[in-house]
Amino acid sequence: MKKRLVYVLLLLAAAMPLTGCWNSREPKQLAIVMALGIDKAPGNKYKVSFQVANSGQVAPGIVAGGSAYGAPATVYTGTGSSIYEAIRQTSRKVPRQLFFAHIRLVVIGESLAKAGMQELFDFFDRSRETRLTAIVLVARGREAEQVVRTLTPLEKIPANAVMGKVEYSTRLWSENLTVYIDDVIKMMVSEENVLLVSGVRLLGDLNQSAAKRNVERTSPAASINISGMAVMQDGKLKKWLDGSLARGVIWARNKMDSSVMTIDAMGKPKAVSIEVLKGKTKVKSQLSGNKLSFRYMINAEGSVSELQVPLDLSKPEAIDKLENQWADAIREEVMSAFKQAQSDKRDMLGLGQLFRREHPKQWRKLKMDWSSAFAESEVTVTVHTEIRHQGLRNKSYLSNISK
Repeated sequence: MKKRLVYVLLLLAAAMPLTGCWNSREPKQLAIVMALGIDKAPGNKYKVSFQVANSGQVAPGIVAGGSAYGAPATVYTGTGSSIYEAIRQTSRKVPRQLFFAHIRLVVIGESLAKAGMQELFDFFDRSRETRLTAIVLVARGREAEQVVRTLTPLEKIPANAVMGKVEYSTRLWSENLTVYIDDVIKMMVSEENVLLVSGVRLLGDLNQSAAKRNVERTSPAASINISGMAVMQDGKLKKWLDGSLARGVIWARNKMDSSVMTIDAMGKPKAVSIEVLKGKTKVKSQLSGNKLSFRYMINAEGSVSELQVPLDLSKPEAIDKLENQWADAIREEVMSAFKQAQSDKRDMLGLGQLFRREHPKQWRKLKMDWSSAFAESEVTVTVHTEIRHQGLRNKSYLSNISK
């Protein structure tokens, strides 16, 4: 018993000189950056905008050096030849140390995206503080600073609002992708070097976008929308994809979660709305002689969510006709996306990665001229659709009105 007591005392004595968290920093010393905007600046420099959360406005009852009725975030800007230089330059304006462990969003201005953004991400990849799970967006027709400064309703922190819009738009509308810093880095060092990044568009009165009164109205004067996908090659913005063309790319890349597609019925255009409940795409590649070909096999399940005509869904033939029309619509979107990629000689469908996995030996022969080989390839698209549900009724009340 005495020996055990001696050991415990020795351990306590040995632990006393030790300090904990020698490099710890108190929250009140930190400016927590939630979003980052990067734009071109004169003299081959970058303008970096830091969206910093105001803790006194976000956490009720905590007022940190200001009014309890201030804006939920403050944006500081700095310029530099590199991201890190811009950070240090901005330290002259911020009363706390910029802290990047909670960054959720990186927005690239369109002019910078067109000029090239290959060099932007080394800071994020190298730093121990930043994380590679921040979402990357390209500002359509605007500077990133304008997007980062915009205050949004529902979410106190604007970065959280934009992140939510990206995730729900990807899941429910399927005309864009959720792309993280890690995805950007991996694609830029890949042999195909083609990347798709979601776009963000600032709409409305831009003079009101950064004012607190923008979120004090039932209809904000300025708003942020997720808009299409930027096609990047060699780190540069080449074009934008929107609408059914963007959705065709989503189908082709097997990224479909859910969407709404409208088809004609009873002589009326877009009279039936079908919710995509599930989409699965398989692709096979083949090289016969010098001829490259791809075969898409798509299975989709959906439900009828709205009718604008008195169509009787209790009849099997009516469902069969809708399924065939829906399959034709999906096939047309995928074919349009494939033909657009061929026309641009830009493999935005990720088929090079597929061919490399399936035919590694042949890939070594084709990779140097993959764009041309892909542009001359053939494609077949097979679509099987199944309508699982028709809602709470088979026969619409419109049938009684038409009588």
